[in-house]
Parts: sequence; structure tokens; C-alpha cells
Amino acid sequence: MTTRAGCPHDQRPWILTGGRRTLSVVTDSVLLPYPDPPLTDGTVLLRRWLLTDLGCVEEASHDPYIPETTTVPENYSDAEGRAWIERQWARADDGIGLSLAIVDARSGDAVGLVVLMVRPGPRCASVGYWIIPRERGRGCASRAVGLLAEWALTHGGLARIEAFVEPDNAISQRILEGIGFLREEYLRSELSLPSRRADVVRFALTP
Repeated sequence: MTTRAGCPHDQRPWILTGGRRTLSVVTDSVLLPYPDPPLTDGTVLLRRWLLTDLGCVEEASHDPYIPETTTVPENYSDAEGRAWIERQWARADDGIGLSLAIVDARSGDAVGLVVLMVRPGPRCASVGYWIIPRERGRGCASRAVGLLAEWALTHGGLARIEAFVEPDNAISQRILEGIGFLREEYLRSELSLPSRRADVVRFALTP
């Protein structure tokens, strides 16, 4: 069984502090702003990425699966880490997604990512997520995806959220099913990675 805890949608083929900016994402005439106040359940908090989160990006880069299936740099440097964080900000600036840091609500440290990426189709987005290895097993991914999905469907104007998971990633499939996502179909050779193509299972959540 795999120990991967991620869903590839900070992905290559397809994821406010301080002052109150008005950045937003438009998806088929639906305005998807940064949640204000930030979403939290007391255990995790979802917020905009900060340059002080470089340590989280560096830890993610050491995981063999995260750089393969996302834009996290495989060969980390502070310059590459800053460029990655700037790409997360650009998702909202360019209207293609909403990338949030998953933060330990007590320590304030970033431990992962959850992202919504605009998909073809009316009011539809896909969700992706990852957690750094030392923070896995605490339920952070389930909490983060649940918080963001509920907010997006009830307050963000989305009608459908999709997720795409490799068939052997049993942990991510259980995470999605526990939140209420339903398995829809098996897509052969759907995922294009730098060194391989992969099958995926598509899940979806609707109100």
C-alpha cells in the first residue's frame, strides 16, 4: 500500500494575510475570492502562501512523489522556492486557481498545500493537495480539503469539484471518500508526468 498523501493538482497538465487584497478567481462567471476570514477548524488553517513558508516547500521537495506530480522544485534552492510561491500567487492573479497553504493552527507553520484549479465546464474546479511527510497521519489533508470544498460549494459559487488520483494511491482515495467525494470513472493514461503517463481515478463532489 502506498503511503502517499497527495492528489496531483498543483499539477503540470492542468493549486489574506496582512492587508486585505481583492484578488479573486473567475470561473464561468462565478467569483471565487480568497476566503475572508481564512478557513479554520481550530486544527488547520488555510491561508495565502507567504515567503516565510519556504521551509515547507523545501521539505516537500525531498518527497519523491510531490515534485513528480506538482510544480514543487525537485532540486530545491531558496530562489526556486520563492519562484514556486510566486506561482501560487499568480494562480489567483491569472484567474486559473486558488492555492492555499495548509497551516498548523497552533504553531502557524505551513504543513502542506490545497488548491482549486479551474476546469472546463460551468462552475467546475479540481482540487489537489499534499502534506509534508512528517505531518502525515494527523488528518491535515482531510480537514483542509473538507474545509475548502464546503466553502467553495456553499459560498464560492462552485457546482462541482473534481479530484484525480492514481489508482494505487489508496490513502488519497480514502481521504476523498471520507469527505463525500464519489468515484466516477477510471481514465487510462490521463495524467502526463515528466517521465511517464499514468492512469487516474476521477472523483467528484457536488452540493
